[in-house]
Amino acid sequence: MRDGLLQGRPELSLAIAELEDPDQTEVLSSLDKGMLRRINNDYVGSNQIFEVAKQEIEKLYGVSITENLAAVTINETLRGYEGDYYEQLLLHAYMAMNYIQLGQVDGARVEMLQANVKMMEWGDEPEEDAFSRYLEGLIFEHLGEQDSALISYRKAYIVYKEKGGEQYPVAPLGLKKDLLRLLAAQRLWGEYKSYKKEFNMAKYKPVKTSKKFGELVVILNNGLAPIKSETAIPIFSTEVQQNLRVAFPIYRQAKKRLYTPKISVNSKRYSMETVEDIDALARYSLAQAMPGIMLRATARAIVKYNAQHSAQESSALAGFLMTITNLVTERADTRSWATLPQAIELKRIRLPVGEHEVQIQMHNATGQLVDVIHENVVIKPRQSSFVIKHWNAPVPKLTQVATQ
Repeated sequence: MRDGLLQGRPELSLAIAELEDPDQTEVLSSLDKGMLRRINNDYVGSNQIFEVAKQEIEKLYGVSITENLAAVTINETLRGYEGDYYEQLLLHAYMAMNYIQLGQVDGARVEMLQANVKMMEWGDEPEEDAFSRYLEGLIFEHLGEQDSALISYRKAYIVYKEKGGEQYPVAPLGLKKDLLRLLAAQRLWGEYKSYKKEFNMAKYKPVKTSKKFGELVVILNNGLAPIKSETAIPIFSTEVQQNLRVAFPIYRQAKKRLYTPKISVNSKRYSMETVEDIDALARYSLAQAMPGIMLRATARAIVKYNAQHSAQESSALAGFLMTITNLVTERADTRSWATLPQAIELKRIRLPVGEHEVQIQMHNATGQLVDVIHENVVIKPRQSSFVIKHWNAPVPKLTQVATQ
């Protein structure tokens, strides 16, 4: 499914995905279809299938005892996949982006409010997502709800500050400016001065709004998220005094170096900032889940060993068949939302009212220009105009020739 994206042919990936899960009951299939539809500019169809994924996730919150038992005794993949927390929040974020691109910003607002409810449901300390909060703030500000936007920017900054470097990038400079700008607009001078000192931005002065200017917001979904692989190791069990084979998921590949985007508009070039590092989120999420994964895998191996031992006592053939069954059924859960980007990058640019040609220029590690995304944008007075794109690294020319 990802091959088409890596070849610059997202329509091929979508055609393959649409053949899977015709009954639309699997969360992962719906997530991938939804993402591929939006990459192919079908924002209505994307949200339709994303809504299916949301409903299926809600159903899985009441997972059955039978399903849990199967996951413990056979393998993890028999448990319904509801997605990691970050994947569930990004589902709302991408639905919101679909609404933005459809010109239905009120729908985007509702989507982010649903994400907020979900974060609050996850415990006394909500599982916050920095980009979701930042996007929420952008939407509130676009709708003129500055009070709500300020709250969202504060929350986004706290996540970047507390979790930056491990789960998230460091707090983007753009977010710091947004926070200071809204604090100044609401004349919250004490907090304004405190943040200026914390940000080491003593020379910063907020730009005054003008009916002669509006804003361009560029969001780029860059690259593809990492995918899990399976590995297995022997673990000694004191309960059965044997080495037992346990399988678990890992990320084999190191983090890939992304192509660097530059925005060109009106003969000026702007750098983008990483606002969501999905690669880091995925690896962190797996690391946090690993103790539980290994505990369940070991318990499962003990159950299978005891069943195998009992079968061997019954007959050699039964024992042999049980051994084969155990080897075949011991599988790690390598499921994840495979069509997510590796990172999300963002830039806000103040522009004069009118039509502008915008270029997103992609550069490789040596600085060579390898691709350009073109978009014409109309900037309206004191309003935000959004450009939201997806881009994946091109296949090397030698590989293209070899596969033709």
